[in-house]
Amino acid sequence: MKSRLIHMAVFSGTGNTLTAALALAEELRETGREVRVFPMDRNANFSLPPDAALGIATVVAAFSTYPTAWRFIDALPPGEGREAFFLATMGGFGGGMEGPIRGVVERKGYRPVGSKILTMPGNYGNEKLDEAKNKARVDKALSETKKFAHDLAQGNASWRGGVPLVSKFFARLAHGRVPWNTFYRVFPLSVLRDKCTGCGVCEELCPEESIALEGGAASIGQKCQSCQRCIAFCPDGAIHVPGKPAERYRGASLEAVRDLLKSKD
Repeated sequence: MKSRLIHMAVFSGTGNTLTAALALAEELRETGREVRVFPMDRNANFSLPPDAALGIATVVAAFSTYPTAWRFIDALPPGEGREAFFLATMGGFGGGMEGPIRGVVERKGYRPVGSKILTMPGNYGNEKLDEAKNKARVDKALSETKKFAHDLAQGNASWRGGVPLVSKFFARLAHGRVPWNTFYRVFPLSVLRDKCTGCGVCEELCPEESIALEGGAASIGQKCQSCQRCIAFCPDGAIHVPGKPAERYRGASLEAVRDLLKSKD
């Protein structure tokens, strides 16, 4: 990668992608790059300096990524030959989702220089958090992130093309509400009113503006995409999936998420 200036857009749910993106930014800075990190969900209309490379960092969801991220990616400004790279985190299988994103990037006129998908801990089915297993996953992911940074800097990275037809199908599906409505029916989010203090953190952080305070407690609306950000960062642990008791996981601190959302490109 020849660019010395990098603007990296991040969408993160439980914080895994944010942690990986910040680690990648730090490693790239060590190679002499200037890196700016900003949120996808607060910068729908942004522009890139002529000499800046674009970084896209998001979450694997439904073998694709969330509507918040797709809206940002679909609205990218013309690339005009700028370099671009992609970073994602997942709990299991990526489904080749980097392929459709590469397709958009290329159609916009960017030059793909590398992609990396990392496996990190998830927030579903954790009846009890396995701290040792989670730490090992995070440590491995951060080690892979460091290598990816140096591969990018040295021009040795590559951007995979995805799984023909399959990845395109899931990308198209993810643009609509079908997978998210289905997921919400299976794992509906609910607010424990006896725990909720009405602090407003969930409303502040929700990328889809689907949470509002009603009667002194949080209420989750129909635009929810089940990104798990509210569950992960509720200070009181008041948001949960009924009937599926689980220890919640967060991959970054609340302060780190707030700092990201305050950033502007």
